[in-house]
Amino acid sequence: MKDKTMNIWQAGICVFIIIFANKILLLPSLLYSIANIEGMWTYLISFIFEIGLITLFIFVKRKYRNTSFAELIRKKLGVITTKIFYILLCLFFFCKLILIYNVTYIFFKDLIYQDSGSFLFIICLLPIINYLAYSSSRVLGRTAQLFFPIILIVLIFCTVTSLISVNDMPLFFQSSFSNVMLAFIKHISSFGDTIFLFVFMDKIEYKKGDGKKLYFFAGLAVLFVLLIEIAFYFSYTYTSFMHPYAIFETMGNIKDYGGLGRIDAVAVILVIILTYFQMSIYLKSFTISFKEIFPKLSINYALIFFDFLFLIVVYLFIRNLERTVLYAESVLPYFSLISFVLVPITCIVFLILKRKREDK
Repeated sequence: MKDKTMNIWQAGICVFIIIFANKILLLPSLLYSIANIEGMWTYLISFIFEIGLITLFIFVKRKYRNTSFAELIRKKLGVITTKIFYILLCLFFFCKLILIYNVTYIFFKDLIYQDSGSFLFIICLLPIINYLAYSSSRVLGRTAQLFFPIILIVLIFCTVTSLISVNDMPLFFQSSFSNVMLAFIKHISSFGDTIFLFVFMDKIEYKKGDGKKLYFFAGLAVLFVLLIEIAFYFSYTYTSFMHPYAIFETMGNIKDYGGLGRIDAVAVILVIILTYFQMSIYLKSFTISFKEIFPKLSINYALIFFDFLFLIVVYLFIRNLERTVLYAESVLPYFSLISFVLVPITCIVFLILKRKREDK
C-alpha cells in the first residue's frame, strides 16, 4: 500500500506547488486592473477560503482515515450522486489544465520561443505529465519532494531579487470594497485547487498532528505569493495592469548582475518546473476521478481520453492573452462552485453524520 500512497510531507509539497504556481503570472496584473493596489485584499480573502478547504480536509481525514472520498459519497449519498460528483471534478481539472497550458504557452511564446508553434510545447509537456499521472501517488510525491529544494532555492532568489528592485510606493485606498469583491468573484477560479486533497484522500498517509504540516506548506506558499505581489505592485505601481507576467517582470528590473547575464531567466526555470508538477497533479486527479466514473476501465483509457480531448481543445481554441483572460473570467468561476460550495457542503454532511453516529 505504501507504494500507492504519499506521506504527509509529499502531500504538503504538492499543496505548496498548487497554491503558489498559478498565482504569480497573470493574476496580479488582472487583479490590479479591477481593484488597483487593493487587489492584495482579494488575495487575502481568497486565501482564507483556500485555508478553509484544507481545514475541512483535515477534519474529514481525521474521521475517515482509511476511506476514500468517493467511498464516503457512495455510502452516504448513493452511486448516482458519486458519478455526478466525479464528472464535475473531471470537468474542473480538465478546464484548469486547459487554462494552465494556455497561460504558460503564451508566456513562453511571447518571451522566448516566438517562432515556435503549439506542437513543440505539447511534445515537451504531454509525455512527462502523462508518465507522472500514470505512476503511483508515491512516485509523484517523491518526484515533487526531490525537486522541492530546487524550487525553494530558486523561489527565494526570485523573491529577494524582486524585493530589491522595489523603488516606489503606490497610494493606498484608491479602490472601493465593491471592486475588491468584483475582482474576487471574477478570479476565484485561481483558488480552490486544494480540492485535489479530497481526490487523493485515501492515498495520503495521515497521523496525529500531520495537519500542522499541511498548514505549514500552505502558509509558506501564501507568504511567497504575497511577497511577490507586493514587489510587483511596488515596482510598477500605476502601470501594473500593463505587465502581465508578474514574477518575470519584477526580476526584469534587474536585467543583469556582475556580468552574469540576464538573471530574469531564473524565473523562467521556476515557471517550467512548477508547470510540470502543477499539470501532473491535475492530470493525476483527473485520472482518479475518471476511474470513479468508469471503475472497470484502466487508467490507460483515462489518459488516452484526456490526451485526445486535450489536443482537440488546444488546437481549436485561439491561444492569445485576451481569449485566455476571457475564459478565466467568464467560464471558470462557475466551476469554483465545486471547490467552495459543493465540496464543503459534502464534507460538513459527512462530519455531522459521523458525529450523530458517535453520539448514538
